[in-house]
Parts: sequence; structure tokens; C-alpha cells
Amino acid sequence: MKKIILILFIFTLSADAYCRDSARDLRRMIGFSIIAADTVDQVMTGKRGEKYLKLGDGTIFKVEMMILDPLSYTDVIVFAKAPSKALIEQYKGKLPESALYQFKLLIENEAYDAAPIK
Repeated sequence: MKKIILILFIFTLSADAYCRDSARDLRRMIGFSIIAADTVDQVMTGKRGEKYLKLGDGTIFKVEMMILDPLSYTDVIVFAKAPSKALIEQYKGKLPESALYQFKLLIENEAYDAAPIK
């Protein structure tokens, strides 16, 4: 009986920790919208350790701070955040508006900052 209670207690703690981690990641997603869902087709590593993820539709994203490579066919949710009007006005004529968008990729329950590669 004590073992069962201990096992239930451990599962409760791990579920609670998982929910806190999800909430922390979701707080960083305020203002972002889902723009695509795809799978990982290929992962390439750059000279400085950055990862380049090629998705099933051919889109390539540069991702910093990714330690482990996701497996092929891993689901990826692509999020984007439009720039504010003030930011657009500040860089009007200096940068294309598309360069001011922010992107995040959700891969295996982790959100990563990303930049699309043309």
C-alpha cells in the first residue's frame, strides 16, 4: 500500500512540474500566432553550433540554442509575431517589413527562437 501511495505521489509531482514548464514556455508565446504545422525533414549543424531545420515543405529555419537534434518526422509548430507599428515606422525603408517578424518553433514541447532562411 505504501508503494502505491509513493508511486502516485511521484506521478503527481512530475505532472505538476510538467505543467509549470509548459506554462513558462507558453508565457513566452504571448502575441504569437500559429502559421504552420509540419515535420522535420532534415537537420544540419552550422560551423558555430547553430542548427538548420528543413521542414517537410522545404522551409529552412536557423535555430540557436538547440542541443539535441530532433528526429526526422518530429512534429513542428511554427509561430510568428508581427512587428508593432512603431517598429515598422522606425525601420521603414531600412529593412523589409518581413525581416521584423519574430518566429518560434515548438518542437517536442520546447519553444525555440528561429529565423527563416531563404
